[in-house]
Amino acid sequence: MSERKPIFLLSHPRSTSHAFLRPFLQRSQEFHVFNEPFLEFCLDIENSKDVKNGVADPSKHSDLSLFTTKVLSIFDDVWKTYNDESSNKPKRIFWHEHSVFLLKGIPGISFLSNPQFLEMTHTFLIRNPEKSIKSLYKAANFIIAKNDEFGINASFDKNRGGLTQSKQIFDFLKDLNKQPIVIDSDDIINDPKGILKKYCELIGEEFKEEMIQWEAKPINEFRFKGANTTYTIISELMVRNAENSTGFNKFINKYEYPEIEYPQIVYDAITESKPYYDYLYQFKI
Repeated sequence: MSERKPIFLLSHPRSTSHAFLRPFLQRSQEFHVFNEPFLEFCLDIENSKDVKNGVADPSKHSDLSLFTTKVLSIFDDVWKTYNDESSNKPKRIFWHEHSVFLLKGIPGISFLSNPQFLEMTHTFLIRNPEKSIKSLYKAANFIIAKNDEFGINASFDKNRGGLTQSKQIFDFLKDLNKQPIVIDSDDIINDPKGILKKYCELIGEEFKEEMIQWEAKPINEFRFKGANTTYTIISELMVRNAENSTGFNKFINKYEYPEIEYPQIVYDAITESKPYYDYLYQFKI
């Protein structure tokens, strides 16, 4: 049953990760997709009293039990059995998380030694920061432009680039003799069928043609589950490309934000992230 273990997809913001979920959402009778269960928890952490006092590290939080209980409950949810209602056949879990939010929500990376995490099939999606950081900035600008319409505030945060945290988790797994699967966003965009075939083979699944194209529509699994209206709106704006897409090639060519001029902070963030991307890139399939 090792091939039926939950699949863990770790990505970073603007890495086309939500588009990468669409092929598995196509196979809803076979996969139960968890999308960023740590996001709400992470945002709660950022707004907590301890964070406002300068303590953003869960390991230094005044109530560590809060983190441990919540993290274990998320892991428990991932390992539960979910069935296809039409046949009562167990679905395989596909869990997607951004590395920056995962590490924000756990009390130190050593907590990932939890057997429930280590027993998963670990996979990583990376994208050249020349594209992902610029896309993050453009998305933030788009949301800022919507402030009058929706009454929301947003800003570009270069610390959410995520490649630093992805490398940290990758090395943690690699040091434990795990063999994480790494996919590069450009590869899946340029050769979706070829890369998905390789990926399915490595995770012990059969590739199906229905994974290549899909319908443009709202995706319930992409909806922010928290009560905060601002986060709900921002979340919907951030995934609109993946929802409006009908395939990988069309996703990039048709729905990316137009080019703009970038401030120096964007280029600084790219420079800082590039070594982590280059490191992970050498392990790609």
